[in-house]
Amino acid sequence: MPPDAVGAMAGRVQSAWSEAGREGRARIVVLAYFSLGDTEDESIRNVRHYYEPMGTEMAEMIAGSALRTADSIKGAIDAYAQVGIDEFILDPRVSDPGQVDLLAELVF
Repeated sequence: MPPDAVGAMAGRVQSAWSEAGREGRARIVVLAYFSLGDTEDESIRNVRHYYEPMGTEMAEMIAGSALRTADSIKGAIDAYAQVGIDEFILDPRVSDPGQVDLLAELVF
């Protein structure tokens, strides 16, 4: 879900949390797929394959939503932080461990 939709959902979750008499606030966690470098084709194939059982349209939509540039990742981090997300998990869609290093260079 895009940040604005997540923010609206998070607001509803927080309200339900309070109405249920729970203390504090609910922890809101978001996961997004990413790949960096010359990995776009592999990333798209991997996501499509994983989501194929849900249908071609769903697989294509999810494959197309993965973050694949430094700017899109930085923008997503900022946008989700602005809507009150507590934790943002970035899940690499290619099996190269170097993806973690590339991501670390962006955010640290």
